[in-house]
Amino acid sequence: MPKIPFLPSLLLACLAAAQAHAAGVDYLVEIDAPSALEDLLRHNLGILRWQGSDYIDREQLERLYEATPREIEALLAPQGYFNPKVESRMVPEGPRWRLRFTVLPGEPALIHDVDLSIAGAIRQEADFQSRWAELIEVWPLPIGADFTQSGWDAAKRRGLQALIIDRFPAAKIKDSLASIDPARNSAELSVLYDSGPRFTFGPLDVKGLDKYPRELVDRLATFEPGEGYSQQKLLDFQTALQNTPYFSSVFLDVPVDPSVPDNVPVRVELIEAPQHKTEVGLGYDTDKGPRASWNYRFSNLRRKGWIGTVGLNLQRSTQTFNVGVELPPDHKGYRYATSYKAEHEDISGLDKLSQTVGVQRSRLKGDIEVTQALQYVRSREKNEAERSSTVNRALIPSQSWTRRELDNLNDPRRGLILSWQLGGAAKALLSDTDFVRAWGRAAWYRPAGEDGLLLLRGEAGQVVASETSAVPSDWLFRAGGAGSVRGYDYQSLGVKNGSTVEGGQVLATGSVEYQHRVWGKWRAAVFADAGGAAADWTSFKAYKGYGVGARWASPVGPFALDLAYGADERKIRLHFALGTGF
Repeated sequence: MPKIPFLPSLLLACLAAAQAHAAGVDYLVEIDAPSALEDLLRHNLGILRWQGSDYIDREQLERLYEATPREIEALLAPQGYFNPKVESRMVPEGPRWRLRFTVLPGEPALIHDVDLSIAGAIRQEADFQSRWAELIEVWPLPIGADFTQSGWDAAKRRGLQALIIDRFPAAKIKDSLASIDPARNSAELSVLYDSGPRFTFGPLDVKGLDKYPRELVDRLATFEPGEGYSQQKLLDFQTALQNTPYFSSVFLDVPVDPSVPDNVPVRVELIEAPQHKTEVGLGYDTDKGPRASWNYRFSNLRRKGWIGTVGLNLQRSTQTFNVGVELPPDHKGYRYATSYKAEHEDISGLDKLSQTVGVQRSRLKGDIEVTQALQYVRSREKNEAERSSTVNRALIPSQSWTRRELDNLNDPRRGLILSWQLGGAAKALLSDTDFVRAWGRAAWYRPAGEDGLLLLRGEAGQVVASETSAVPSDWLFRAGGAGSVRGYDYQSLGVKNGSTVEGGQVLATGSVEYQHRVWGKWRAAVFADAGGAAADWTSFKAYKGYGVGARWASPVGPFALDLAYGADERKIRLHFALGTGF
């Protein structure tokens, strides 16, 4: 018998081993179970994970087959099914095997009893009874509910969280038991919480301050030393610091040591933001044309955290210069500011040059912003139709209120914006006439199906004045344009005086818009607008506009393009806006 060289022999042996290795048994697994459980089984059964493996031979397949019913029972128990029936069958089909498992989960276990109790210092709190009643009321697994392991774990965590967030951050679950009776398909639950000691806030331990004064942090604190621990107050404090221009990063920490619960220091770690900030912006819209802006901010005037701003905004029909100083927020969150603004505007035949000096205070609390202001306005207004000009002066106290409840401020899909303003002037107080102005606006966003968005918008306003011509035009009303009634020129709807459109005493507009996602962040839109401004309600006319458009939430700012038909003027107008900052 001839000898085979060593290397060819080795290759033949490797080929034989590879052939044997590739001879894993072929099989198909079918799961017949309720749809709510089928995905769970398909993602977790071992016999499915090994399907297609070259390492599974006939003997190993039979072992997996025999073990699968017990594995199914183990997977169903945490879902509350303790008496399932599993029928299995393994039959050959040519070169492969067909394995079928029919799962009848039976009735889910129901909760028959819940026993909640608590120990610890919380029992000495004045509001213990109300807090405990609230925890029991919101307990998510009442008697009669289906039992699942995930639901049981979540319920225990929820009860614990209710203790941790307010005065008892060291609370824990001392004991818990879910007693299952498979014969009755029932579960009896019991939890014993231990609140631990009552914690109180101590002094602030602030690190990271270099340029800005310490008082900027102290005055924003939402708690006093000795006050009971509160996660919500810590979150409000962190949010207040982050909403200032002084810090780019804010981190808070309270060490939770049950042996030292009193006067626990609050550690505040800060990264300061630059004191100087310059912004340059470019944009374009069909209402006012190309836009260029420059803004400068210095956040530490007199090394007291006063914020000084200077800004210039240039557009085809409007040019604005402003300068102002804003003080840091006080201990109640109010911001006080003073400002000067000069503005030139030439729109719809009305040429206006105004100067405004004002003081105001504002506060943002949650999603609500409230502002009180006192402004002195001097406005020179030239009516191009009559070739006449007037000078109007007014000292105007006002209050405005805005609530923004949106899922995304830059590209909302759901939410509500409400805003109103009330202001006026008196002839006896440095003003040329008596007037009162009220205005309100609402916008409502709601998803319409998976890819649709419905937007409803409306506004209304009225001015009551003894002499309308003496009211500064900024405090009267005009309508039309991209943010108002589309299909008409910007601020072209009002009181017509020849070729000039003057402000009116009443305003009402409304809009219905549907947007549908086409691709990525692009959406197509259809809309209908109506409204206008007039001298009074008896002469009011609602102008109508309809159209289609495109929307894009671009990385550099919102993009909107609308083609609108003004039904009353029988003209088609393009409304386009794109904002960019860098």
